[in-house]
Amino acid sequence: MTGARTVQLVFDSSAITSWLRGSLAVGETLAEIDDEHGAVLIPLWCLVEAGHATGMLDRDRLDLLLAHPATALIVDDGGDWDALVALQQLTGRPDCASAAMMAIHMDVDVMTCHPDRYADVDGGRRTLEVIDE
Repeated sequence: MTGARTVQLVFDSSAITSWLRGSLAVGETLAEIDDEHGAVLIPLWCLVEAGHATGMLDRDRLDLLLAHPATALIVDDGGDWDALVALQQLTGRPDCASAAMMAIHMDVDVMTCHPDRYADVDGGRRTLEVIDE
């Protein structure tokens, strides 16, 4: 990611998986954020889970996402381990906990196909559902 951009969204594993499968909703959202000179965070654990879930379905498309000027791959801070444990208890998954942590820290939403996973995080107000028509 180049230049100063304002973080506007976090992609979770399901949003990354949707991108790999050609989701228009994810692609259009990313394009809109880029047009606004914004940024999308991609937590490392979400990238790992999406790669595992798809068997690296399309490495070129994944590389395109990671090289996109509006995306930034980010890792959790080790000092946040106890908050991540609490978030994993709420979401049921370590990758979702990481996405939720990033969203809380940046005061943005998580783009996801599974908003129910985040229902207990901040009253369920931290999600933007992927809806492909």
